[in-house]
Order: sequence, then structure tokens, then C-alpha cells
Amino acid sequence: MQLSLALLLAGTARAAKTMVGGEAVNNAHLALLKQRFLAGMDRSGGVWGPALSDWSTAQRRERKENGKFLIAFADDYGLGNRINIVTSTLALAMATGRSLIVLWPHTDCRHTNHGDCDPTSINDLFVENETRAQWGVGSHAHAAITRCRDDIKRHAKPLKRWAIGEEDDRKTADHLRTHKLGPDWRKEDPYLCTYGFFYWGWALTCNKNLRRAWGLDPKAGNPWAEFGGLMSWLLGDARASIVSRVHKALGDKNIKCDVGMHLRRADNLPGDGKQQTENLKYKVHLEQALNGIPHPNVYIAADHESKKTKWMLMHHLEERPDTHILSVGQRGRVADRGSRSGLLDALAENFILSSCDTLLPRGTGASTFHDVAVARAAFQQKWNESRAAAFAFRRKDRPARPLISPALCADLDEQRNASNSTS
Repeated sequence: MQLSLALLLAGTARAAKTMVGGEAVNNAHLALLKQRFLAGMDRSGGVWGPALSDWSTAQRRERKENGKFLIAFADDYGLGNRINIVTSTLALAMATGRSLIVLWPHTDCRHTNHGDCDPTSINDLFVENETRAQWGVGSHAHAAITRCRDDIKRHAKPLKRWAIGEEDDRKTADHLRTHKLGPDWRKEDPYLCTYGFFYWGWALTCNKNLRRAWGLDPKAGNPWAEFGGLMSWLLGDARASIVSRVHKALGDKNIKCDVGMHLRRADNLPGDGKQQTENLKYKVHLEQALNGIPHPNVYIAADHESKKTKWMLMHHLEERPDTHILSVGQRGRVADRGSRSGLLDALAENFILSSCDTLLPRGTGASTFHDVAVARAAFQQKWNESRAAAFAFRRKDRPARPLISPALCADLDEQRNASNSTS
């Protein structure tokens, strides 16, 4: 009798699950929330949609025939870093017809001495779609993955096994931007690994040969919106646990976020280096963004080195008339990147920030986490080139980091022409 009851309850639980996207959600209300979340998201890939559709067919064939693979080593600490390397590798896979394998392992934060740990794997955050990519190690690529992992441990990444292996590899990025890429690219190397911190996929979306091959204007290109399109296509099916957190902030009526701010290392550190204090300059920046907006909705995300500044801003907003503070959980709390729930909070915060009309600080380079939110916003909100350029460094303002995307692909031609005219 007890066994029959247990089987009946188990069957009922299974029957109650609803497939939403690629995930079985066992709560009807949460399933509805996720359906709305996915329905409101553009996952077409944007201008690269047709290329991605064709690539999806080609990469399935490559996997079935044990053909050519790209292996994204998204195992460096940082949510933004990991999303950058995965999306960059997708761009290269699309350009070369290779199958994509994503390595995004979790780190046990309780049994490690190094603080840069990540307790979530990609499966905790996003739903796998094998028509688009494969999460984790497959038996066919196990040996190649082991060799690349050994390379990382030795801090040596030979060209034989790596498509791009360093975080500041300007030479390879320039090569990817100008080379005629296709299925024959490095065909003698069936398994190639990728690495890096910043988004280097712009080198592919600004490749004139590639753009021309897919019927796109070779002189145009909005790297930020196209980054957001690639990312939404591959990593748009977020877990229901993420969606529920987004819902806590934006509510049933899908409240619009007017101003979003991401604080990274915002707190001041006095000369003694012991006690962090709030940084008042962010209050000035926030007020400048809020000026003229009636009844603004505001969201503030912060890392653990910005706690004091976030508390100060929250207190200011609470006393500010007709201002609504959006929050995932307790106000003033920061996402704890050393816990699984903290990483889920952080990804939810990124989705919320990308829904905001204005994102602070302006300009890339604030953090890779911030850049991911900007890219998703540029695509989902259909930013035109002038608006995308306002959020990214241009010409003389570009940072030294070579793999941070230009504002527009056309800026690269202007830089080259300016360089030629002075040489």
C-alpha cells in the first residue's frame, strides 16, 4: 500500500511538470512566469539569425561525424568573463562551421583556499539546447579537453591546440577580423580551445568577409547589439530560478526600470586600508541620470567591495520623493558570488540591468559584468548605432585593453585611416 502511494505521488509530481523552453518546471505559477519571460525576449540572433540557423545544422553534423570542434574554456572566475568567452566562441564557431562545446564547471568554495571560486555550473544558470551547443565534456573530445586543461595549468597555450588563448591577444583578434573564415579554417586541427576574459567575438562580427558572405553591409556593424544577439540566442533560456528572481524585482506588471546602476569596487579605501567608506560621487552620477524622470524606478547592483556605497545610495533613494527602488531581495544586500544562491541573484541582476532605459556608469570597461548587461540591452531594446556608441568607448577614448569591443565596426576603419595618414 505504501509503495503504491509513493509511486502515485511520484507520478503526480512528474505529471505536474511543465516543459518551458528546454526546462521541466514543477511549479505552475513559475512555469507561467518563465513562459512570459521567454515570450518577451528576442532570441532570434538578430542580423546573425540566418547564419546561426545554418550553423546549428552544420554543427550537429560535425558532432555526429566526430568532425571539428571548438571548446570554450569558461572556467575563469567571474560571471561576465564566462559569458564573454562562451559568446565569443559561438561567434567563431558560427564563422567556421565547427561544433561548440562549453566547459563551465563549478568550484567548491568550501574546500578551496583561493577566493576566486564559482559554485555554479552552466547547468545551474542556463538550459542546454544541443541543437545550439553542448554543455560539458563529450567522450569524443575528452582527450583534447585534457590536453588544453594541462596547457592552462602550465600557463602555456600552443597554437596547435588554441584558437585564442590569452586575454590580451591583439594579434589573433586582428587576424580573426580580417581573415576569410569558413569550414576550411585550420581544418588540420579538429579540436581547438578558446580562452580569455573580454568579449573578442566583435572581431568576427566586424569581419567584412563574413558580413559580405551573409548579405550584411560589410562597412556596417554594431558589435554591442550583435554581441547581445548572439548571447540571447545561446544563453537566453535562463533557469526558472533566475526568472523568479527577475520577477521579484519587476513584478507581475513587468515594471519598467528607468535607471540601473552597477557598482564595482565603488567603496573608498582610506590610507590605512582597513575600513571602506561610501563613495559620494556615485550619488552625483545617479542624480544626474534621474533628473527629469517623473516617478523613476531604480535598480542598483553591487559587488562586495561596494556595500557601503550601495547602502548610502539606498538611503538616499528612500528619502527621495516619488522614487521606487527595485530589489531582488533585501534592500542594501549585495550578491554573494561565493554561494550558489548569490550567483543566481547576480545573473538575475544582470537581466534586470539590461531592461533599464539608462545604465550607469556609461562606457565599457566598468566590468565585464556591466558589459554583458549593456550588450543584452543594446540587442533587446534595439539600440541604434548612435545610442550604442554612447555606451562604448570611441577612438581616443578606447581603453588599452585590445579585446574590448569598439563602439561600431566603422570606428576601426577610421582608426586605421587616421594611423595611415600620420605615418
